[in-house]
Amino acid sequence: VIDDDPLMLEYVSSALVDGGFEVETAEDAQRLLADVQDRHPAIVFLDVRMPGETGIEVLRRLRVSDWGREVPVVIMTGERRLDRVVEAMSAGATTYMMKPFTPVQIVLRARELIQPRESGSFHY
Repeated sequence: VIDDDPLMLEYVSSALVDGGFEVETAEDAQRLLADVQDRHPAIVFLDVRMPGETGIEVLRRLRVSDWGREVPVVIMTGERRLDRVVEAMSAGATTYMMKPFTPVQIVLRARELIQPRESGSFHY
């Protein structure tokens, strides 16, 4: 889970942990792109608006990395701009979630996206 807002980071990660997932968090994309790639996460939740590199820029970089081409990426946004959603989807987002969302919605989205790919070899 990558989000620069510590409260949102805790909210999303807590929902996933309560849903039975193992979760790693970061407040910026550098850790995602550097440290996590050896672990092959089963899914990435990524905020759109972050200082410095935006979530969409991170997504573009992720999609050209060896491990990031296939991993499902859920873009999280509080923006109500359709053009931002279209931009995220064009950049390779698997889907998006508009804030606010509930813990149940977070867990259901993760399960929906991981289930078809589950093979026991993914870290989530």
